[in-house]
Amino acid sequence: MIIKYFDEFNGQWLDITGTTGTTLTYNDSSGWVGVPNKVIKGNISQTGTSDPTLDLFENTTGATITTTRTTDGVYKINSDISIFTTNTMFIMFGNNQLKNGDYTFIMQYGTDTRLDLFTYQGTTLTDELLGNTSFEIKIY
Repeated sequence: MIIKYFDEFNGQWLDITGTTGTTLTYNDSSGWVGVPNKVIKGNISQTGTSDPTLDLFENTTGATITTTRTTDGVYKINSDISIFTTNTMFIMFGNNQLKNGDYTFIMQYGTDTRLDLFTYQGTTLTDELLGNTSFEIKIY
């Protein structure tokens, strides 16, 4: 992939060569360099009062990812190493193949080794809303 950027100091357009899955950052000594993104992709499901289950398609973090249920509609996505950092993650949820209707998923930073996941039916924290729900977490 060729990326162009405008070098305001020299007043010219320059090319940057990058690869898929790489974020380009500027380093004073090396110029623009590629930094690989860390990615966790998969499906998450949960039934009854059990812990959610993960079907991971990709995990480039080097971490072991597990899940726990805390209470109705409240879950933890756990990592055995510190990979989650504030303001450097992009989290996306996709299709839910179990439920239709008024539901909301919120995943947010908990600690460097934990993300917190909340599932709401309307405004009530509720179990059994995750049904083979796709997700992607990118860590920059």
